[in-house]
Amino acid sequence: MNDRLVLAIDTSFGPVGAALATRDGDVIASAEADNPPGTQAETLPPLVADMFASARITFQQLDRIAVTVGPGAFTGVRVGLAFAKGIRLATGAAILGVTTLECLAAQAVRAEPGRSVGAAIDAKRGELYAQAFDSMVEPLSTAAVLLVGDAAALFERMLPEPAALTGSGATVVAGLMERDVATVDVRRIDTKLLAQRAAKADPARYPATPAYLRAPDAKLPS
Repeated sequence: MNDRLVLAIDTSFGPVGAALATRDGDVIASAEADNPPGTQAETLPPLVADMFASARITFQQLDRIAVTVGPGAFTGVRVGLAFAKGIRLATGAAILGVTTLECLAAQAVRAEPGRSVGAAIDAKRGELYAQAFDSMVEPLSTAAVLLVGDAAALFERMLPEPAALTGSGATVVAGLMERDVATVDVRRIDTKLLAQRAAKADPARYPATPAYLRAPDAKLPS
């Protein structure tokens, strides 16, 4: 077994998750917490520390850190990235920033092998964060903020048969499409799968930069 480890963390939405895997892809620990959005900063550090202690792992064993970079909650994305960068400073581990859209698509492909996937996350205001992927979770389109109808049109045009949709916007998009597509109900990011994928991924493809896709609703006072 390769004793260099991968830590995966997700704070992009409300729930917080973390997992540890070897560079061979064997998951050795995981932890989750359901908490209100905006409290990730209080939840993540003790969750990860307890996971390491229970697994009898030290942070110096880390080789990679995979962190979700959005789209999602602005506060959550910032918390996850800041935490990952702090660990990198202490350990020298490489950071891989993976979008939530790719994570959802990977989980859908695992559930429905052989299908292309349209990942759609509710962005409010009648819009979705949307991206199309093939059955190997390679992107077929760029991540974008689209009106629901435009997202349906994108998936009609870009997804080869057979196809599936996933994410919080999947059902509404499926209702607008003229062809039948499966829907895969994914409630949260699976950090165990994220760790396994990050163990084999090329870090150069995954910069640790936030994928906000649009400006925050809240504005700082001038």
